Amino acid sequence: MYLKDFNYLRPKSLTEACNMLQQHNDCALMAGGTDLLVEMKSGLRYHENIISLAGIKELSEIEESNDYITIGAATTHNVIVNSSLLKQHYPALPEASSNVGTAQVRNIATIGGNICTAASCCDTAPVLLASDCTLELVDINGSREVSVNDFFIFHRKTTMKKGEILTKIKVPKLKPGTGISIQKFGLRNAVTISVASAVALITINNGICVDAKIVIGAVAPTPFVSEAASKILIGEKVQYLINNYEVVDKAGDLAVADSNPLSDIRGSADYRKRLVKVLVKRSIKNAAIRATN
Repeated sequence: MYLKDFNYLRPKSLTEACNMLQQHNDCALMAGGTDLLVEMKSGLRYHENIISLAGIKELSEIEESNDYITIGAATTHNVIVNSSLLKQHYPALPEASSNVGTAQVRNIATIGGNICTAASCCDTAPVLLASDCTLELVDINGSREVSVNDFFIFHRKTTMKKGEILTKIKVPKLKPGTGISIQKFGLRNAVTISVASAVALITINNGICVDAKIVIGAVAPTPFVSEAASKILIGEKVQYLINNYEVVDKAGDLAVADSNPLSDIRGSADYRKRLVKVLVKRSIKNAAIRATN
């Protein structure tokens, strides 16, 4: 199918973009357009007005402060993949972005688009959930911050209000003694949608796990934190986590119990549950190793 005609609007500032959203009916925001334009071309959606965010410089910048790395929502995945700041302070995010599409897609697709599409198999969301990142949303009345843990409501549904624009993602720097690992399984080695994914964030102090977060993706309507799997790791010796002692196996079982996958063309619900256990165990081991290095 061909794209139907639409009005292409290119604001030069956030203020102008917010005003356009207020002034025009039937609008959609576009950063890279790798999801939006494909869906419009396929006839799955149509919008009379497309507002491009590509010309707003502040939306594609990565900045460092004492405690955070702040990423503009229109930052492309390949910029994230190659960011020395993120590789140093939050390496799982470049790893997650490297799994998005092809190199050509990653040159155009943005982290903000990945988050706002809110697909249950979103590659970057589980990594952001692991450290409770903060999202900045802006409209004509000002800005507000929301925890990424409160952002996703359901598959392709978020807490964004009409007229709002996602502008920044604030990523906390990893604390000393903390490691993070993402494990993703797809049906091939590249250009694949996640069948299941798991992220583990582990903090070690004096050889003991003092904090843990296990996040699961693609096996529920939204990525989610498995509280039970996370809590069971706290107080355990690091060598138990690295060497796959019984507690790691139990964490995998608890994560499986929390999941609610569907069966589709990429795998049955039972297959996805089996994957969850394997990926959780791998992510715990790798995160614990990183925490001790």
